[in-house]
Amino acid sequence: MRILLTGIPSYLQRTIAQVSGTTVVHRPYFDEASTKKDLISQIRRIANTGNYLIGEGAAESLRGHDVTYLPFWHLANNRGSEDLYERVNREFDLCVFASANLLRPGYSADLEAEVFAKLKMPVVVMGIGIQRKEGLKDLLPAGTLQFLEVLRKKESFFLTRGYFTAEFLREQGMKFVKPTGCPSLYFAPNEMKRSLSALANPGLAEAQKIAFGGYLGSVADTIVDAHALLKPDSVASYVVQDEVVAYNLALTGDDNDIVYDRASGRITGATEYKHSEKWQRKSELLVYFDTNQWRGAMSSRDLCFGRRFHGCIIGMQAGTPALMIAVDDRMREMLEFIGFPYIEAATWNRDADKRAYLSNFLAKIDTQAVIDRYCACEANFRTALRQIGL
Repeated sequence: MRILLTGIPSYLQRTIAQVSGTTVVHRPYFDEASTKKDLISQIRRIANTGNYLIGEGAAESLRGHDVTYLPFWHLANNRGSEDLYERVNREFDLCVFASANLLRPGYSADLEAEVFAKLKMPVVVMGIGIQRKEGLKDLLPAGTLQFLEVLRKKESFFLTRGYFTAEFLREQGMKFVKPTGCPSLYFAPNEMKRSLSALANPGLAEAQKIAFGGYLGSVADTIVDAHALLKPDSVASYVVQDEVVAYNLALTGDDNDIVYDRASGRITGATEYKHSEKWQRKSELLVYFDTNQWRGAMSSRDLCFGRRFHGCIIGMQAGTPALMIAVDDRMREMLEFIGFPYIEAATWNRDADKRAYLSNFLAKIDTQAVIDRYCACEANFRTALRQIGL
């Protein structure tokens, strides 16, 4: 089967030099990202480095097929080209669209609606999910409703992040809808199970080599977490995703100042952000544009902990135990579907002795039940792919 893969990309998008028709030319190197200007540019290209895991997981699930990744921006920018779409429809049998929080009030999928209306092939929307449950049915923009209408009229398959999204799409008249979880969950199943096996360890509450994730620059939550769990002489390691462009974590200095060491993934330049004065520990900010480097760095940690779903998933892909703090509906939907242990943000934030709370929480995890649930979800994902012909 000849598969057109588009939507959220893997980190290999950073090597794309040119796209012409259905041909993608890759450079044999990554763009430099050592200066302030270049670092911000690289972060803007993906907006959220966690998305790299979604694109990578979707691509991995298609291994063994004839797959070509065409950037969605190429399809959108050329939606007026009859020649391009004639060629696309001739050269491919199936389109797989790697998706994430597409169903949300603040995003109108006008371009997606136009592009998929031009495709004369079945479409698989993989990893689609919601941003917020409340009022979703009444608040979806017109472009997103049109996108759903386009797919309702053609042969389409929806692999959703969880149950709520599946229920919503069925109510919209979609025929093939399967809750399967985010495709990033099944990229490295053996390492995921190793991570889950290591999590039920109360001693992790005393770990000092922790990779934190959250919304630094917006709220002080991660700083509070680090103070609660780390000893005064420890270094708090925080992995940046989109904070530089979305949550006011600012790099100071001139555009051409060297602010990033790509070997270590560490931001070396000065930064400014809300609540930074509250730090009572040494801290470092890390950014990874290559998922292999990111996994390698997480493999040396004792624990990944925080409020970012994929910031913890990539640690699990490296076999490192990880625990998430659920902060919104999208995280809850994904976590409740896959059955991973997690802590509710409101509960965690108000607990006075966080280290003791964490130790007690970890001690109560039923490891076998968690692994059994994960294995069942992985089998469900593979079955859904086979049903589609993948």
